[in-house]
Amino acid sequence: MTDHKPLRLTSIDGIELAGRDYGAGGPLCLCLHGLARNSRDFEDFAPRLASQGYRVVALDMRGRGESEAAKDPAHYNVQTYVADCLAWLDHLGADRAIWIGSSMGGGISIAAGAVAPERVSGIVLNDIAPEIDPRGVENIRKIAGKGGPIRSWEEAAERCRVVNGHVHPDETDDEFWMTFARRTHRKTGDDTFRSDYDPAILATMGKGLPARDRWKAFDLLQDIPTLLVRGELSELVTAEIAGKMRTRKPNLGYVEVPRTGHTPLLTEEIAFNAISDWLAQHKFS
Repeated sequence: MTDHKPLRLTSIDGIELAGRDYGAGGPLCLCLHGLARNSRDFEDFAPRLASQGYRVVALDMRGRGESEAAKDPAHYNVQTYVADCLAWLDHLGADRAIWIGSSMGGGISIAAGAVAPERVSGIVLNDIAPEIDPRGVENIRKIAGKGGPIRSWEEAAERCRVVNGHVHPDETDDEFWMTFARRTHRKTGDDTFRSDYDPAILATMGKGLPARDRWKAFDLLQDIPTLLVRGELSELVTAEIAGKMRTRKPNLGYVEVPRTGHTPLLTEEIAFNAISDWLAQHKFS
């Protein structure tokens, strides 16, 4: 794993936010994680992309990873996240960026493209759509924040395997799940571990804008180059929903990652090559 430079920023409401900077020059790519994840999701992807001549910055959204928790749980919403990301662009001295968003991070990217298109060069949507299958949301709701105490990294890895095994059904290696655990959990004591996010983020789950408004935001991306990466086994973005996105935005790039659910890691060869080719095709600067 390539070394990164830790970044810090104080948000407009006084929250200390954290990020990781990979690569010194080139077009800026802003990597945004999913609901209960953090910037460590991009530990493999970010340096690999940076090696191709991009500056890649992966962020910890408020309440995750090394970023402070929100003072008011109501601030765990897309509008606040967009404001935080725009503050990051200002802090980095960047007029605009290529936004690469996994799940929730993709929703943030769509919203940013709708309200501040001048700050968005392009968007990579990792298994997220304006409309998501309610059955997938319900499955996430059933498992998010559930489970008993975790007392070792080995228990954390097994918990990750149980919860996410259907997403990566071909991953049977213990090392994969240990890495997964270390990216998504934090040691809090001599023998206590927890998921690395503020539990209060779950309170606003499913309370965002209705689907019709999210589709309106997506429709505003017509002039913004956009690539959709979909997991073949995704329980949130069905093939039908992906088809609807491609109909409404005929210039939408698309790649499907086989034998993968929600969400792809982006380091799969088919996913990474599609992103690399798409970036090169659009000659972002």
